[in-house]
Amino acid sequence: MRLFGFSPTRTTRPMWTLAELGMDYEAVTEDVFKHPELKKYHPLGRTPAMDIDGKGLFESAAMCTYLADLNPDKELISPSGTWERAMHDQWTSFALTEMEAWGWSTFRSENLMPDDERVPEMYDYNRNAYRKSAAALEMALADSDYLINNKFSVTDIIVGWTCHFTTRLGYNDGFDNINAYVERLMARPKCALPAIELALPRS
Repeated sequence: MRLFGFSPTRTTRPMWTLAELGMDYEAVTEDVFKHPELKKYHPLGRTPAMDIDGKGLFESAAMCTYLADLNPDKELISPSGTWERAMHDQWTSFALTEMEAWGWSTFRSENLMPDDERVPEMYDYNRNAYRKSAAALEMALADSDYLINNKFSVTDIIVGWTCHFTTRLGYNDGFDNINAYVERLMARPKCALPAIELALPRS
């Protein structure tokens, strides 16, 4: 098993999942975008990409879910067909489409595009759209430390990366529950999220 990519990109999600599961793997990080086999496992030549016995996965949420399914004894994910598994699918899909996509639009424009292709007119729109969606997660975390049955799971790895990423963008100001959630996740011994400053209210 090989994982192409590096932190703090979305590669952090499968890195963290592998650590929680105690699985061995080869990390391909040096000159990863020049690696001759990267496009074999990711059709766009991007990261993360995973080589699993010669077969490729190239979406971080799919990797994390698959790895958790491989190790049911670790109880990082509920079995298919359960309500808890439906909640996993719901929150991961919601985080990727209704939250992360807005932040990624701005981040990509600001940091990865040439000057003449940037669209700064979208930045405020993206932030506002994110915050409308994130309010739903803020409510879900009002009385719960974690998203599925108040127990840490791979759902929190996937959604937690999104919240960590958008906190770095400054999108979570005033979302006390989300900020506390990120802090809680970062305190886990095997967490792969890089350190950031969190402005949390103190009693």
